Amino acid sequence: MSKTLKSIGCSKAKPIRMWIDGKCFNIKHFKGHTRKKLKSPSDLGQLKEPDDPVNTENINYDVDATGKISVNFELPLLYYAKLKQNDFYDLHVIKSKTNTTISVPNANKSGKLSISGDNERNLAIALHEIHSIIGDIRNRSMVLQFIAIPLLSDEIKSNFEHFKNEILKDKDTKGLDESIFISTLKLHLTVCVLVLLNDREKQEAINTLEEYNETILKPLIAKSGPLKINVAGIDIFDDQTCDKVDVLFARAKIINETDEVNLQRIADSLSEYFYEKGLLKKHEENVKLHMTLINTKYRKLPASSGPKRRWTKRESLDATKIMEKYQDYEFGTCDLKAIHLSNISSVAEDGFYQNLATVNIV
Repeated sequence: MSKTLKSIGCSKAKPIRMWIDGKCFNIKHFKGHTRKKLKSPSDLGQLKEPDDPVNTENINYDVDATGKISVNFELPLLYYAKLKQNDFYDLHVIKSKTNTTISVPNANKSGKLSISGDNERNLAIALHEIHSIIGDIRNRSMVLQFIAIPLLSDEIKSNFEHFKNEILKDKDTKGLDESIFISTLKLHLTVCVLVLLNDREKQEAINTLEEYNETILKPLIAKSGPLKINVAGIDIFDDQTCDKVDVLFARAKIINETDEVNLQRIADSLSEYFYEKGLLKKHEENVKLHMTLINTKYRKLPASSGPKRRWTKRESLDATKIMEKYQDYEFGTCDLKAIHLSNISSVAEDGFYQNLATVNIV
């Protein structure tokens, strides 16, 4: 059966999916098992078996001359560094429970993590636990890349500049500063975020974006015709209030969209496609489509305040008057022509984000 937007629809209670050394695994959520939490050896029993601990699908076992078996796989160096920090990710618990040996390469050297033991059952349990730790490390890592739909028509850029300049005239708005506005050359819709830590993971993401474009998006547009996005109205995220805003964004949708062809479904299907490939940082059932206008993390502190500390508390914006005045503001329209896989916190020569890949839709 051919793939469509409908057949890729999201569902609840998704397991973590993760690309690990060339294969995609469903992995369980990490619960934590550090030595600090253990009061007696019997507490090792808290390390529960996976539902199917001897399922060897997707697992390649190596057997040496003595009959000892092992599982070996390569990870990006960041995971080795985190696994060596045995305060929270204590591998001794896993070793003791499963009677296995776990060898982790040094964080500054490429190599394979090795789990060895006497039987497949114990190795599978240990592997499930290591996978859950790896998933937790990825979830806690900073976002490095994202899937973006550029919104760079002259109309949108011009109206954004007008929006920005009008707001900056109000000197009494608490938390307002020009530095918290996004660059006009970076206007985009964010679809999903990623943590790609080596060339292999980056290439898999590039291949996934190209595959999605060829198998799903292009056939859809060939049937519907070219799509145009309208950007209008402003909003904030659900965990914020108008008087304490960190991210202010514009809403977007396809002009004359239908149940089959609409921007939300395209974004959800794209996010789901990357989830199925084990590449998403975190699965979300519904993508929050947004064109960022203001983000207080961009705020530049005055030189007189000294060097910016890593954990400086963000100063929020009181957007009460902005929300009232510009709630239906028209930014304009833009053709849906391309999707980018971009590096976050980067700038290319054209002022947009540096791209790992771009797929052209039309």
